Amino acid sequence: MTDRINRRMMIRSAAGAGVAGVGGLALGGTAHAETAPPSLVEADGSPVLTPQQFGAVGDGVADDTAAIQAAINAARSQLNKIVVLPPGLYKVTSTIVVGDHEYETPGEHLNRFVLRGYGMFGEESSKITFHHDGVGIRWEASLGGIHGIAFDAPVKTANNVGIHVARNSANTDDTDVTIVECSFLRFQRAIESVGRGFLFTKNKVAVCTTGITISWPAGEIPGGEVHKLPYGLRKWLITDNHFHTNFDAIVFNGAPDGDFRGAVISNNLLDIGRRLFKGSLTNSTISGNVVENGNGNAIIEIDSGGHNLTITGNVIGGFDTTPGAHEPPIYAISFVAGVTATNVTISANTFNWLRGSPIGFAGSADKISITDNSFDHYNLANTAVHGAVRVQGDATRFAIVGNVISANRNAGLPIRVDGTMSQSNVVGNVSEQDALVQAGSISADSFVESAPGRFTRLEVAAAKDAAARVVSTATAGIAAGDGYGGYVVESALTAGAGPGVKGGVEVVAVNASGSAATNLLCSTNSTNEVVAFQASVAGLVPPTDNSRDIGSADASIRTVYAHAARLHPYTVATVPPAADAPGALIQIVDGRAGGPCLAMSDGKSWRTVPLGTAVR
Repeated sequence: MTDRINRRMMIRSAAGAGVAGVGGLALGGTAHAETAPPSLVEADGSPVLTPQQFGAVGDGVADDTAAIQAAINAARSQLNKIVVLPPGLYKVTSTIVVGDHEYETPGEHLNRFVLRGYGMFGEESSKITFHHDGVGIRWEASLGGIHGIAFDAPVKTANNVGIHVARNSANTDDTDVTIVECSFLRFQRAIESVGRGFLFTKNKVAVCTTGITISWPAGEIPGGEVHKLPYGLRKWLITDNHFHTNFDAIVFNGAPDGDFRGAVISNNLLDIGRRLFKGSLTNSTISGNVVENGNGNAIIEIDSGGHNLTITGNVIGGFDTTPGAHEPPIYAISFVAGVTATNVTISANTFNWLRGSPIGFAGSADKISITDNSFDHYNLANTAVHGAVRVQGDATRFAIVGNVISANRNAGLPIRVDGTMSQSNVVGNVSEQDALVQAGSISADSFVESAPGRFTRLEVAAAKDAAARVVSTATAGIAAGDGYGGYVVESALTAGAGPGVKGGVEVVAVNASGSAATNLLCSTNSTNEVVAFQASVAGLVPPTDNSRDIGSADASIRTVYAHAARLHPYTVATVPPAADAPGALIQIVDGRAGGPCLAMSDGKSWRTVPLGTAVR
């Protein structure tokens, strides 16, 4: 359709004729205009039909069901299958069918049926009210579109459905319907689509139990491989819509093995409702949506599939108070029991006002990236199991990086893992709590910072086989005593609390040129105080308050206390040159009458020291 200004101008200019043109359509008058409704034509002269040509009144009182159906049936033989609903209120009392005539009647043109009205997001110029408990419009034509029509029911009934999209002939999976700038009010299900191919954009759905339900046709699907599972389940664009007071806004269900794929759910607003999405999903993205007042179990609930997903840039949560009987949701994003989430990115979302955990995995998960999110006002129920992220199984290959996390209302930590966290990184986060991860165990191949946002302190979660490589990149401004490229190992025990590993290696600059010395840190055997001795080009320098250490300030040997000293056994044939070892004391196993002896070098030769009588 052309722009809305042109449409409004056409409505005003055609008001005197009793029927309006649609953008791109012109009035075609006849000599008998006073007895026959005028016709509409496309710009190229192709005829466009209206229900008024078949007796519709559009006053909300007369039953226009037969007239609308007659216009749709008459359009079947036309190349351009377009039915226009001029402004009015059309009462419908039984299901209207847009047939799959491409296969019903051989020789007819392709489906590509269009039903157009004058409405848009908040404007209901062309409105159909359904007064029966059942399907309003059954849409069987593929490659069709519904534009600018408001659909309403005087009251929500047990089985009323606004539009049911399903083919009943060859390629029953291939629907490809487009619904744009329509509104739906008071239905059990506003849209029920069976098959693949669905564009739903710039629509309003209000006071419905379910907004959109997507499912897969039952039985064998004709056609080639592109119509078979898993690739057949694809192509959904649900964008820029307003969902209001929906129990569930979008539901994908009935898919074998969770094969729904290729969905883009973006920029939708759910201002009051239970869920934005529920069902099966893979290879898809949920982005840019705003949920201002969710309630129930989860706002985004993945029931099957759960791999190759990106959930990004959403504002998801409940409400900062409890309006009426609505409670904040338990989860913002939930992967339910039986779903093993794999290769999932959850980034740049804002989570707020949740009874439980913003992100929840009911089982184990693998290859999960949780980055740059903001977590606030979660675990409002103050339970011991919930956190900002909750994994009720093993967390393997998780990257939890760069998030801002408020404190858990419960005493527990923000990231809760019931099983083992392995091959994972938790770094660069900012939190109100001193630690982040509470897990059944954290394997040695994981890197978890001990305090949020502190890269100067690293926590190694294994008793052994752990190491860190620290690289100094400073090129200027180095002063003696500055620490570059060093690390200190500390135990979790405080001073005097008992045994623990306390020590490490600290590399410091000893002059302005950046020449380095290595401080070896260790605790004494009687206290938990950490002392050090330094190894550098000057030699081995002990601390001045510890006489038990070897070495001295002038790098000479002072006293060595040892339980025993064992000398290397030399033979006469393997004795090193005496000139190279003046003052050295060695053992020679065959040095005196073929027996053992000690030998000392005077710088020129080895002098024997005979062994005395054996100790009795």
